[in-house]
Amino acid sequence: MTTTMRREGSAKSSTSPGSLETQAVEAEKKGEVDARSDATRNDTLSGGTSQAKLKRVMSIKDRHVKWEKAGSLAKQLIVERRVRRNRIIAFLMLMILPISLGLLANHYKHVLPLDFLFGQRDHNHNSYYGQAMDYINSKIVINGPRADHKVKKKHEGKVGLMAEESSKKSDVINVLLPEFLAPAFKKVYDEKLSANLEDMYNKTVHFDTVSMSEWQSTIQQDAKKRSMSRYDVYVLLSTWIPTFAEQACIADMTSYLKDLDSSYWEDVLPQIRENVASYNNKIYALPTDGDVILMMYNRRILNKYGLDPPETWQEWIEISKKLHGKDLDGDGNPDAGACVVTEPNGFWASLFFAFASPFLQTYGSDEGIFFDTNTMKPVFSHPKFSYILDLYKEMIDHSIHNLIGMTSWQQANQLFLEEKCALLYNFHGSLKIILTQMESGEAAENFRMKMIPGSKYVLSADGKEVEVCDELRCPYADKNHINHAPFYGEGGIGIAFNFHASPDILEAATSFAVTLTGPEHSLPLVTSVGSLLDPYRYSHFSNIKDPTSAESKVYINDGWNHRSILQWQNSTVTAFEHSNGVKDLAIYGKALYTGEYGFESMLSDFVKGKVDSSETRMKLEKAWTTLTGRYGLEMQQKLYRRSLGLPTTALEVPIVIICLIMISILSLVFLSMKNGQLRKRLEKEKRESASLKQISKWSTLISNNPASRLVKVLQDVQSGKQVDAEVVGGLLKHLKSRRGSDFWMPDLNNNEFAKVSEENKPFADYLKLNLMNNFHDTKLGSSRRGSRSNRSNRSGSGHGGASRSTSSDRNISDLLKSASSNDSVLKQRRSLDDFIPDSPLSKSLNDVDSMIAKGKQFWVPVESLQTLKDIGSWNIDPFHVCSTSNGHPILTIMYNIFTQNLDIGKHKSRSILSDLNINEEKFWRYVQVIESQMRPENVYHNAIHVADVAHNMLWLLQGGGMAERLNLTQFEVFAALFAAMIHDFDHPGVSNDFLVRTSHRRAIFFNNQSVNENWHVAMAFGLLQREDQELAWDEEWSEDTMFQFRKLCISMVLATDMSRHFELLGKFKNRIAECNSCDDAFDSECAKDRELVLVMAIKASDIATQGKAWKLARKWATIVQEEFFSQGDKEKELGLVPSPLCDRENVDIVKSQIGFIDAVLFPLYEPLSKVLPEVKSVLVQLKKSKSMYEKELRKRSNAPSDES
Repeated sequence: MTTTMRREGSAKSSTSPGSLETQAVEAEKKGEVDARSDATRNDTLSGGTSQAKLKRVMSIKDRHVKWEKAGSLAKQLIVERRVRRNRIIAFLMLMILPISLGLLANHYKHVLPLDFLFGQRDHNHNSYYGQAMDYINSKIVINGPRADHKVKKKHEGKVGLMAEESSKKSDVINVLLPEFLAPAFKKVYDEKLSANLEDMYNKTVHFDTVSMSEWQSTIQQDAKKRSMSRYDVYVLLSTWIPTFAEQACIADMTSYLKDLDSSYWEDVLPQIRENVASYNNKIYALPTDGDVILMMYNRRILNKYGLDPPETWQEWIEISKKLHGKDLDGDGNPDAGACVVTEPNGFWASLFFAFASPFLQTYGSDEGIFFDTNTMKPVFSHPKFSYILDLYKEMIDHSIHNLIGMTSWQQANQLFLEEKCALLYNFHGSLKIILTQMESGEAAENFRMKMIPGSKYVLSADGKEVEVCDELRCPYADKNHINHAPFYGEGGIGIAFNFHASPDILEAATSFAVTLTGPEHSLPLVTSVGSLLDPYRYSHFSNIKDPTSAESKVYINDGWNHRSILQWQNSTVTAFEHSNGVKDLAIYGKALYTGEYGFESMLSDFVKGKVDSSETRMKLEKAWTTLTGRYGLEMQQKLYRRSLGLPTTALEVPIVIICLIMISILSLVFLSMKNGQLRKRLEKEKRESASLKQISKWSTLISNNPASRLVKVLQDVQSGKQVDAEVVGGLLKHLKSRRGSDFWMPDLNNNEFAKVSEENKPFADYLKLNLMNNFHDTKLGSSRRGSRSNRSNRSGSGHGGASRSTSSDRNISDLLKSASSNDSVLKQRRSLDDFIPDSPLSKSLNDVDSMIAKGKQFWVPVESLQTLKDIGSWNIDPFHVCSTSNGHPILTIMYNIFTQNLDIGKHKSRSILSDLNINEEKFWRYVQVIESQMRPENVYHNAIHVADVAHNMLWLLQGGGMAERLNLTQFEVFAALFAAMIHDFDHPGVSNDFLVRTSHRRAIFFNNQSVNENWHVAMAFGLLQREDQELAWDEEWSEDTMFQFRKLCISMVLATDMSRHFELLGKFKNRIAECNSCDDAFDSECAKDRELVLVMAIKASDIATQGKAWKLARKWATIVQEEFFSQGDKEKELGLVPSPLCDRENVDIVKSQIGFIDAVLFPLYEPLSKVLPEVKSVLVQLKKSKSMYEKELRKRSNAPSDES
């Protein structure tokens, strides 16, 4: 064997070429540790090798050696080269970082209002524009005294149009605007701007008006004419800007306005700067209005009924319910709790989304509420959007709509003024009409304005749940955890410029617009009731606390009450400063998405009760998805993301630059840490070398079997290598002397195994007897016929006799032959079975009949079972599940698996039972019968162990990725979980070996082959054959389906017999070894391949306890050892030699666990982790458990002796 190992080591050293650095990089990528390679590594590159050999190995630079396989000197060289490489990379990162920062600053230099970063530019005073900016800066007021700017004296007193005369003679600037804005614009122009504009530019302004219904289409038709278009200036809604900007209909004014002082923009309310002026980090319009939806309430009515103004929509609804139907105005007729607009008019959608906003947006204005920014799925695709619709319907049902039907915004305003309702919400400009009708201060005190309500509950990120607001989910919520999200319906109105306007017209028009929208002349525009324009500057509220100030007089002259002005200020500023303000939809075809013939018509049907919320949600989702596909998903996503201020592609300059900066910073931090960690890695390798050698010895010995060596020889023949005749001769000898399964038996009858087992002889005996009793079956059993001497003679004959056996073999042989024919053995044999039927499959266990006879009195109602929040977690505590489920861990685990909506590969666990036509009522009865027959007197093999194994299987299917990687069918997923549930059904609490040695009737019935496992699976399926059919959950299955199912379950359950461990493990490992990649080892399309992995999965699930968190692992170790000891106590009572690890007087629990981890668990989980990479986390925990046992062993050895 030593010669063979040496030859295999030589073969491994001749590998493919590659530099030392390449070796290290590849080692990091693969990160695999092969125990046999470790052994070879220690023989070839470590201290046991001569110095000359080491130098020869290191001198060959094209040797392909992994980090894990390299010796200490090779690793030292790798570390030194990596440190040099890291320093070079760090130097490059230091060069890239300042360049990236400069590029980022340069990219954003035109984005408003960042002048404070770059400094204010000198104005060009030779042009009209520079003079105009000087004048504006000298006049602007921002919540305080006027700025003291120097201006040229010759321009004093002129209305902001200060440039020297243009050589261009009289011409016209054509402005297109809606009818309701024309009076206010013309008034300001005629009274204050016309003379100066003509004087400086020889230009006049001509205003063309258009109706609201034709407003957008007229702009589109004119813009399409390009250079032949009629209009130079468009007054438009900000939600149209993205469409017109992308179509090159309106001009990018960023360069024209680059010298505009930042104070011009700082005076504009923040959200209006974002919503009206800018798009895609560029300036396309000058703001003249900002739209937001606010609420009003009647203070007198609320006080009369002891109610406070609503802070949330839920409170709004409760107030509406209390007031609805009461006589609020004293006319003897019932009135409504609230006035809500419900007339389809193109703006009803905005009012609905104002209601929905606080439920949908929590993370700021760039989150958006209409689509998923990554997939462009409409918000209606969220299942819980129905919750918002139902809440809205409840609000409508207790509003004026319930009394008069469809309600226009004019009606809602008038009814609110007449005190026929106590609450109202509408557009800012519409509410201005109400405020300007407050003739007295008392009236203004009764009709109050405030921000629109919010919500303490929001939709989860996936839209499947309604969550409570907390600091993490709602970062912008107020101190009461109410998420407010003011909705900027339509965004506001701005002045944009025709892309094809001539330069002189564009310059004059820009100057006109800047002056018109600046702080000096814009106030009359927003105080005028007819204009419906709203304040958009801080200066619009400057000095209004003083009713005699010039600004207050402008309001008062337009019909405002002073107290109404103060309310107006507080509500407006609060809404437009809010960080979680919601931007309205601004993409192609917005009118089709939200207009009266699309969204509003469906909303109308819902409000009328023609369809429910789920139907409405699905119809809206379908309609919006169809529209998005019509315009082009990528195009709409680009516009939507840009309108929210988000990058549209990974290649956008700011994102690239920011990524470079982040990569540079992170790389510097990472490289500085990495250089130190590299040397620590070497030290760690040295510290772990001792334990690795021990693991390597166990793994190498256990993996060294004739089958593995035969595969290696065949691979050498296939690749054309010369085969060692001595190795072939040894294999032929094994083939002649062994049976098929014996060919997988490790060669443990050698000096190497004797040395390894010296420190842990009880576990070594356990390994040879319990894990390989199939290989010793010529010596098993105790016959009652014949004398002890005859049995000794029979066992001594054949295969050279016992004289050539090792000491360990003789001990095991004595152990196997220690049973006698005394009465105690017979009694124990009979007592082990409470019930052995004449035909084991003819009926169920003893008390099943009585259980079924009790009916509902016995069955646990499954709907009363607890919901496990940590279902699917590797470290779930089955003991806790048992204690909290009143002793039903199996039923609780299985119920949670098949009722929670878990993702198992491509399947949902909740639908598996129904999809497979399983009678669920009978299935849950069946599970309870399985659980009831798990003997509670067993310390280990009881219901808790079975529940743990079933849950381990769930984790491998789900968390371990087995179902997804193997593309398992629902049938196979169910079979895997079912097999795990029945794998220890009616376990007697003793091993197969015990039953065989005592000639138990189960052992006789199953011919000593996998006695317990055969019993488990036979009796479990026997329950389905009962005549009363009470447990026949498979009644809808065909015979062929049940045949395939039972065949797969039998294969899996029989695999849990540890006597087959090395046979199955050897086949699995060789299957992996013969493939170039672990991904190619098993074909997901091949049922046999899937079955082989499932077999290994149930084995791993069955013995996984030491791969759990240390607290659980240690508890399981104590429990399983106690059951071993219990068997040993029975064996002593019967006069039998205790089985390995079963003698409580001679077994060390800690050493046995270390041996089990080394010899069984590591060799099992290591190849499994290559097929299922997520299983590596279990390997990590196994190492932790082993280190804890070793720590416990050292602590115990260092403790003072109890002897005096």
